[in-house]
Amino acid sequence: MAPALWAELFSWIVVLLGIIGGFCACMHRFISNDTTEYDMEFVWDNKFKLKDLELDRKDRR
Repeated sequence: MAPALWAELFSWIVVLLGIIGGFCACMHRFISNDTTEYDMEFVWDNKFKLKDLELDRKDRR
């Protein structure tokens, strides 16, 4: 293969890895955010306490 083809292949690999890395970073941020307060307010309408749902803060990180 000509050197230009290797450079193009390498650039496509770098672009693909950048897209995959960005996606993984976004997913990590989305998953690692704690949504318990959101759930308590909107899903459960504050009908339950964290202890009732076995979600004590000491059990979580």
